[in-house]
Amino acid sequence: MQPYFFPYIGYFQLMNTVDLWVAFDDTQFVDKGWVNRNRVLHPEEDKAWQFITLPLSKRGQFDKICDISLKSEIDWRSQILGKLSSYKRKAPFYNQTVEFVRDCFDSDETNLSRLVIKILKKTAAYIGISTTIEIQSDLNLGIDAVHHPGQWALKICDAIKASEYINPIGGQEIFKTEEFDAFNIKLSFLKSKLTPYNQHRTSFVPALSILDILMFNEQNEISTFLSNDNYEIL
Repeated sequence: MQPYFFPYIGYFQLMNTVDLWVAFDDTQFVDKGWVNRNRVLHPEEDKAWQFITLPLSKRGQFDKICDISLKSEIDWRSQILGKLSSYKRKAPFYNQTVEFVRDCFDSDETNLSRLVIKILKKTAAYIGISTTIEIQSDLNLGIDAVHHPGQWALKICDAIKASEYINPIGGQEIFKTEEFDAFNIKLSFLKSKLTPYNQHRTSFVPALSILDILMFNEQNEISTFLSNDNYEIL
């Protein structure tokens, strides 16, 4: 999977399910995706959510995730923490979560991929995930020609001798089962159930950043969101 910025719980359910997680950063960055931004609650209920974003320096259209830098002249740490302050009145675990976010931001790293992967590793450890995380651009796998997007996972799995690949069900259409069968690699998909929790507002807003779950749930209760009662493998 591409490295996502404080992604939603389904990302971590998948990470917790597998033996090895490969952060796929040696690929083209796509604007308006999840690599440098995510969603948290908006202070106004009728607007539901707002983005928290890592600002990026000037880049080319085809730049890879691993080659992009942050826009250092913007105080993005304060901007993000400022948006999270809207949780202060209602979220019972606001202080602990902000302390955790400050720890994640306590880095001089300016490379987008490196920072996001550091945050992913810290978040995984914080919520009790022990899965090994590798960075694809560091592995030097020697991947040859890829003819369609679904082949990236196949080529990486083959290079590391994996017996099964699991992907979020939302990306199911890009994969060809027969190609995985030809390499004796099982292709599976995870479907998250996104169980509602108390956000102390009129209606539940699903699929927000993991930070939203941390704001409203004790750290030692997060394991319930990672359990197989909250997802299924197809």
